Amino acid sequence: MGLKFVLLVFTLLIAFGSRAEAASAKSVNFASNTPTLSGTLPLVVAQEFGFFAAEGLEVKTVLIRGGPTAMAALVGGGVDYTLVAGVAAVRAIAQNAPMFIISGIQPYMDYTLLGAKGINSVNDLKGKVVGVTGPGGVAEFAAVEGLAKKGLVRDRDYKILYGVGNSPSRAQALESGKIQASPFSFLERIELEKKGFPTLFDIGSVMPGFPFVVIVSSKQKIETDPEGIVSVLRAIKRALDFLRNNQEKVAAAVIKKNTFGDPASVRQVINQFANVYSISITKEDIESLIAATRIEAEAKKLGGAAKFFTRQFLVKASGQNK
Repeated sequence: MGLKFVLLVFTLLIAFGSRAEAASAKSVNFASNTPTLSGTLPLVVAQEFGFFAAEGLEVKTVLIRGGPTAMAALVGGGVDYTLVAGVAAVRAIAQNAPMFIISGIQPYMDYTLLGAKGINSVNDLKGKVVGVTGPGGVAEFAAVEGLAKKGLVRDRDYKILYGVGNSPSRAQALESGKIQASPFSFLERIELEKKGFPTLFDIGSVMPGFPFVVIVSSKQKIETDPEGIVSVLRAIKRALDFLRNNQEKVAAAVIKKNTFGDPASVRQVINQFANVYSISITKEDIESLIAATRIEAEAKKLGGAAKFFTRQFLVKASGQNK
């Protein structure tokens, strides 16, 4: 009887201890504007392998379609952080949105230029039409700058057509002959290649190091919870280090979740991006975003790159050992 009582007390202590630990974990909302594995893999790894938990964080990923909407939620206090396209972030900050870029996450332009059937090389695009969603977006920038690296100049060698729509609409426009090329993400590329659309070139490979996706937080968060920001970045950094060295283990965990497609696609994404993700970001990276957004004059008036980002949390997260 005495032994049973001791075991009962021991079990209750463990249960209450676990509940207390869960209750003491800090709740964090992280916005992402894409549900894809490539867009959320760093958060998935940090969550699944306990890196957030090790920092006392209970992180919830919230899907919010569209960068502007996600940043509005950030400013309104609905989320604590957001993953967002770098060009969208600097554009919003230039318009006085009270936020800062606190780190990078995907310094790789996740676009591949695909052609219509029968378009087999970049030179085949001379005199043709490249379709994008709308003016001023990152897809337009990727297509124009990527083609420039290949020697083709907009308006001289090809035309840009706006308003072609989302990925399925652009694929349909390729099929119908309305356009002859368009940029697509890695995951979209996989599906479209299966349908016979030719890959012309990987835009990321000709524009290395571009801060395609960054992590942003509000000025209020920066002022009120600096240590919390360091904890989040430290957890993500450790998750990325783990991902680079344990790709198959990560793939197995993601496949088990059964929320990101078939096993082959999961492995393709992990193999493509595992060594690409990085929280590092520099003044030069911010300046490249400013140039891409064509707001150099506005940025100069605001005080330059320092208006758009802060490295203080990144430095602490990279240098501390907990």
